[in-house]
Amino acid sequence: MNYKLNAIKTISKRRIFETVISPGFYVATAAGLFLGYYLLSGFLDSVDSGGLNFSLHPVYNQIVEILSGAFGITFVEKLFSEGPFVFVLFVSFIPVFLYHAINTVFKFGFEKNVGALELLMYGPSDGTCFFLSFFIKDVLFTVIYIFTLALFFYLSSVINNLVLGPMFYFSLLIIFFLAVSGYSYGILASVLSGNAATSVALFSGIVVFFVILQIGSFAITGDYVKNLTNVIMWFIKWISPFFYMDIGLSAALYGNFFLFLLSILSILIISAVLLLISHFVLKVKGVRP
Repeated sequence: MNYKLNAIKTISKRRIFETVISPGFYVATAAGLFLGYYLLSGFLDSVDSGGLNFSLHPVYNQIVEILSGAFGITFVEKLFSEGPFVFVLFVSFIPVFLYHAINTVFKFGFEKNVGALELLMYGPSDGTCFFLSFFIKDVLFTVIYIFTLALFFYLSSVINNLVLGPMFYFSLLIIFFLAVSGYSYGILASVLSGNAATSVALFSGIVVFFVILQIGSFAITGDYVKNLTNVIMWFIKWISPFFYMDIGLSAALYGNFFLFLLSILSILIISAVLLLISHFVLKVKGVRP
């Protein structure tokens, strides 16, 4: 067991070093912060003497129209009830999450395809050590980026005389665990697929499928579409991290902290099960593409 832990530690350090010297993480971070800055500025531009008026900013006007048309005005009012920070947080997080997830899925699939995993089997490590090193690297840089976002939004709130409400801090916490589950699904997609392109396509399909189902479960649609979506969602929701995220944020909104923690625990269990399945798939299938 010790030699496997040492192998995970060694490979993880290598992955972290590769990320540090690669421009990808910094480009994704800059893109996320730019989105945050732009959306915060747009929110401030939407405030006039009469209060909040999204029609003053063309981008926000389009965003609010789309969200209102899909989910209703009540959803929009709740989303911006504490200001722009919850909405901007999720948008700003997307570039870095997608960078890490897709980069890991592609690299894992590519290195498996060229025989890098098979070569490692002759040393003190195995396929599980290999994908855990990716997972550790992604989690570490996600924590760094979340702290960066928290500092950025805190300074923005102080400079612009805005308040970071409780929902912002709950969202910071749950978005981290949402990313952890996303990385776990990415690893499973890589393990199941034969090459890098198929891995990325499978992972993208899983994410899009979960997002569409979550949106469709409470979007304003026809009765038939909504009922069909709810039936499908009833079966799929138990493995969808977005379902537990929705429960967690709703619980935080109404002050049910036990349910909020339970939703986080559920996301962690899903992530652990996905990694465990990936381990057994590699044991049965092997590391050959």
